Amino acid sequence: GERELASLIREHTPQLFGVVRSFTADDDEAEDLMQEVWMTVSVQAHKRPAAAPVGAWLHTVALNRACSHLRKVRRRRWLLMRWSTALPPQHDETPAPSVREALERARLWRAVGGLPTLQRNALLLRIVDGLSTREAAQQLGRAEGTVKASLFRALQNLRCQLDREADASSTDASND
Repeated sequence: GERELASLIREHTPQLFGVVRSFTADDDEAEDLMQEVWMTVSVQAHKRPAAAPVGAWLHTVALNRACSHLRKVRRRRWLLMRWSTALPPQHDETPAPSVREALERARLWRAVGGLPTLQRNALLLRIVDGLSTREAAQQLGRAEGTVKASLFRALQNLRCQLDREADASSTDASND
């Protein structure tokens, strides 16, 4: 009910805000996105799988909303670039460090969102929520060894995907 939702909001907003903030340009936009996350949670709470840990499910909802938000922002930017003649062309393609960091965080969270469910949940519970292996195993209803292996695979998958993206972007940049 409402008390449950209020408790979830108090408990999980600080962590979820960090996730959605990495997909937005500023804190105001992130706060708006957090409102969307909590609206989605309140409407879809009945769809949460019973076995899914609440924290991991909330992170999944936040990632999904943030990815949708990012797609909308990109579509808007593309439309502006295609249709607007009022904007001067961008010659400086080197982003400021804060922009670069935001892009890296967004890239990382997109990669996390693409992990298989068990790997993503193990990563979120262990790394993001800071649970011990034993606590994460209890939340997931799995053996501790399974959680350790899933976290190891998740980190390997993230490393490979991020390396591939970095290689692809450096290849694209050298072809320009």
